[in-house]
Amino acid sequence: MLVGLLPNFMKFTTALDLVRVGRDYDGGYLVSKSDIDKSDVLIGLGINDDWSFESDFCQYNDVPVYAYDASVSKKVFFKNIKNAFRRFHRPKPLLHWIKVYNSYKKFFTGNKHHIEKFVGLNAGGVHCSMDEVFKDTDYKNIFLKIDIESSEYRILESLIENQDRITGMAIEFHYCDVHLERIRSFIERFKLPLVHIHANNIAAIRIDDSLPSVLELTFSQYAKTGSNMSMPHELDMPNSEKFDEIALRVVE
Repeated sequence: MLVGLLPNFMKFTTALDLVRVGRDYDGGYLVSKSDIDKSDVLIGLGINDDWSFESDFCQYNDVPVYAYDASVSKKVFFKNIKNAFRRFHRPKPLLHWIKVYNSYKKFFTGNKHHIEKFVGLNAGGVHCSMDEVFKDTDYKNIFLKIDIESSEYRILESLIENQDRITGMAIEFHYCDVHLERIRSFIERFKLPLVHIHANNIAAIRIDDSLPSVLELTFSQYAKTGSNMSMPHELDMPNSEKFDEIALRVVE
């Protein structure tokens, strides 16, 4: 098992009611069951071809879902099926995209909404700001799942401004080596306690100080916490089974 080192400002106490939400390996996060129960809505930023987190969340608490991602759609998945069908001698991609297409149609119906927009850059068109996301919902108890490939840094101020409405949050920070001070500032200003950290083992670890370059952080409003950090937690899984999991330690 690899070892990654975290700066002291990431020290936390582990939530006692963590559950794994989402599929095995990449796409699953550890979050507080109490936060799930207290939520009135789930907003997911970034889904690609995987809404297992949103689906599992609703198994615990069947709330409305608003999933934002302009890179995918029913049309995109159907196009992928047609392209894969042309290479019928390789059936695995074809079966994958058929499964994704059917799962998409099944899940995103009724009060489960896919909004074809990228969140972060306030540029109009297929882009929208996080302020717009908050303004577009009347719910006061919001759970957030955020994996938007570095655009998370564009929305941190909005998260702080609307933190009273957030019950819990799983957020993936990319390029942590470049944005470490921005992450520090956010943790210090965000009133929801940090209750878990997991390192994405697909990304590199900086040699200088053993800092993982991609980290998944969980914040909780309602969880009861223990006295010790646990990284990896017994429910954690590596993002890729092809590489070793990363054990995390906080530098004292």
